[in-house]
Amino acid sequence: MKRSAVTLKDVAAAAGVSAMTASKAVRNAPGISDATRDRIQTIAREMGYTANASASMLKSGRSGIIQIIVNEYDIPFYSKLIAAMSDAVVDAGMVPFLQQTKYRADNATNALTNSLFSGTLADGVFIHASGLTGELVDSIKHGRPALFIDTYEERTLVSNIMFPNEEGSRAAITHLAERGCRRIGIVGPPFIDNNELLTKPTTRKLRLMGAKSALINLGLPYDESMVIPLVGMNETYAREAIRARGRDGMPFDGLFCLNDSSAIGAIRGLADIGLRVPEDVKVIGFDGVTSGEFFVPSLSTISVDMNQLATLAVMNLRQQIEAPAGKRPVPTTTTVGYTLVARESTVVR
Repeated sequence: MKRSAVTLKDVAAAAGVSAMTASKAVRNAPGISDATRDRIQTIAREMGYTANASASMLKSGRSGIIQIIVNEYDIPFYSKLIAAMSDAVVDAGMVPFLQQTKYRADNATNALTNSLFSGTLADGVFIHASGLTGELVDSIKHGRPALFIDTYEERTLVSNIMFPNEEGSRAAITHLAERGCRRIGIVGPPFIDNNELLTKPTTRKLRLMGAKSALINLGLPYDESMVIPLVGMNETYAREAIRARGRDGMPFDGLFCLNDSSAIGAIRGLADIGLRVPEDVKVIGFDGVTSGEFFVPSLSTISVDMNQLATLAVMNLRQQIEAPAGKRPVPTTTTVGYTLVARESTVVR
C-alpha cells in the first residue's frame, strides 16, 4: 500500500503546536522563537516532510520567490553583491531568482515585463541594473513590491538602498592626503564640471562630488587635468588608461579609483610603466571586493557594508510584500555605512 505524504498538520501534531506555528517554522517566518523553529524543523526532516509549493502559493497568494536583477555576474563587485543579497533572501525563508541584463536597458525592461518570474511567480524584485528609472519601474512592475539598489532618483517612486557614495569618496581622498599625497588623481568617468555635477545626479556623479569636495577642503585642485577617464570601469580599461597617461610621466602621487576593479587595473598599469605601489603612487578603490585583500599589494578600499545593505533591502521588501492591499509603505531612500580598509596600497614606507 502506498504511504500517504506527510502533511503540515502531521508535523504540527507531532511537535505539539498549531498548524500556524508549524507553518512559520518550515518557512523561516518571524513570530516564533529560534528554539521552537529548530525543534519543529528537526521533526519535519525526521518525518520526511516536504512543502507543497503549489498548494502554499494558491493558499497564500505568494511564491516565496524574489527576483534579483543585476547588470552582470562575472565581476568581483557583483559576486559580492549577489552573495549578500541571496544569503539575506534565503535567511528570510525565501528563494532568490537571478537575472542579468548585460547593461542593456531593453534587457532590464524585459526582465520586469516578459519573464515568467516577473508575472505571478515572483513576490518582489531587487534591481541594480542600468537603464531603469523609478518612473519606468513604477509603471511596469504590475503592483509588485520593488526596491532599487544604489540607483539615485530625484523623486523617490521606488524604495532605494544607496551606497555611501559621497561620504566614502570624501573618506578616500582624505585618507590619501593623510598618507602624504598632494597630487591626487581620480580614475573613473570623464571630467564633469560643477554645473553638470549638480544636474541629474548619478552614482558616479555622487562619488565625483564627494571627491571634489574633499579636494577643495584640502586646498587641492579639482580640474580636468586631475582626472584619468575610463571607457569602462574595469581592470582592462584602467590598465590601458594608466599606461597611456604615464607615457610622459605620471603626475600623481595618489590615485582614487571609483571602484575596486579599476583600482586593480591601475596598479597593474603603474607596474607596466615602472612605478611602484605604494612607494611611488598610492592607490585606493571603492566597493570592498573580497579579492582586493589577496592582491600584491593588497588594495586599500572603501568597503560598503553589503550585509547591512542586504538586511535592510530584504526588510523593506518584506514589509511591502506583507502590507495589506492598497496600504503599501511609502517609498524610502536609505544610505548604508562603510569601512575604510587601509591595506598595503596606501601604506607609508
